[in-house]
Amino acid sequence: MFSLPLFSSTRTTSTRTMTSRAAMTGAACALLMALPAAAHAERVIDSFANAFPQTTVPGTSTQAPILWAGSLNGSTRSGHAVSQSGLNGVIGGSRYAMVQESTRSNSVIASTGPAGNTNELSYATGSGPSGILTLEYGRTSDLNADLWSDGGVAFEFEVDGDMDDSSQPRPVSLLVTVESNGGAVRRSASITVVDDGVYQIPYSSFPGIDFSDVDTLRFRFDASQVNSIDYLLVGGLRTTNCLQSGTAYADVFLDTFETALPTQSIPGLGSLPMLWAGTINGVSQLADFSSLTGVFGAIGGQRYAAIEASDINNFLSGIMLRDNGTPLFGYATSYTTSGELFFAYGAQTDLNADLSDMVAFELELDGDLASGSPRPVPLTVTVASGSGSAATQVTLLANGTYYVPFTSLPGVNFSDVDFVQFRFDASQVQAVDFDLIGGLRASACIP
Repeated sequence: MFSLPLFSSTRTTSTRTMTSRAAMTGAACALLMALPAAAHAERVIDSFANAFPQTTVPGTSTQAPILWAGSLNGSTRSGHAVSQSGLNGVIGGSRYAMVQESTRSNSVIASTGPAGNTNELSYATGSGPSGILTLEYGRTSDLNADLWSDGGVAFEFEVDGDMDDSSQPRPVSLLVTVESNGGAVRRSASITVVDDGVYQIPYSSFPGIDFSDVDTLRFRFDASQVNSIDYLLVGGLRTTNCLQSGTAYADVFLDTFETALPTQSIPGLGSLPMLWAGTINGVSQLADFSSLTGVFGAIGGQRYAAIEASDINNFLSGIMLRDNGTPLFGYATSYTTSGELFFAYGAQTDLNADLSDMVAFELELDGDLASGSPRPVPLTVTVASGSGSAATQVTLLANGTYYVPFTSLPGVNFSDVDFVQFRFDASQVQAVDFDLIGGLRASACIP
């Protein structure tokens, strides 16, 4: 249906192993010097990609990555807490988590990890009294997290549970506590969680907090006053830059950038999960691509990614990274004319994706396009559905969030989208570096 750049590489192996600048040593460091510096856009608080530590399930020899409290297989305890560090999907890299069931008469079990095409936290109880789940970030060391400069205005999460499944609702009370100024300022806000859906807690609920320097975050889900509560926190805890009126909808990710590119041999630098084009250490290739299926975090489970050098003597690279828990894609070039970057979804099979609750495509850019002489990069977005296709273009220059309204793509049936392509054309400018922060998404809200 659409003409995609066809390159000689045939790599089709998917990997879910994330990488980071810190993890690459030796000769690879020379390559990464060319990659753009990560921006401090802490959209992810906890992706729930990192499992809880293994613990022995009472009454068995089985190890499982769970927290449990109450009564389980003849064993009892009122609480179970863990502190973890070195977590790449968590703001600040550390998480304190605890479940409590003070009566010790019912089981309360929590776990985190992938489910379907996203990550989630599962909280489940038996038929008796439920309990309390606490998640805390910055408990042992201040986060010093800037949740403001990227446009953040609220905390957000999505819940799917049984609190509203009976004639008598069984509400869960959520208390969110934020600290700044080295803990000198502490504010809390509470909401009631009953219905399935997206919940937003505005920053304005925490007067006096400096959201450009947040030190501690605590989320306390209290179901101790109700029985038999089960719920999922879907897609993680995050910030949002847009408050929605009425029913709120979570963004639909085309790609979270959580799944790395395939690992390949980079001439003179060893094996790295990246795309490259141009010339490095005497070896040249005009373009590079990967066509993956089974991609966790990508719409339809598929991703086509490609880069092409506009000058074979240049060097281009693209790689998935993380910055303080938030995944990103880093694109970098050396000092001659740059090239083009493509992401396509639905290139292998039709997506049949329902984006009818969304209003725009959204991406966040941090780069050097506006440094010195402006070097604009045109972005062309192409969308196809059974009823028609359309393309539109926006120019990327300043750092920040860009929206491509669906109204600029007439004739597309957004309730049944088959194909979406993003084409970043830097072929007319030189030495362009940029990060795409937090993935590519369809948003239900434009600020």
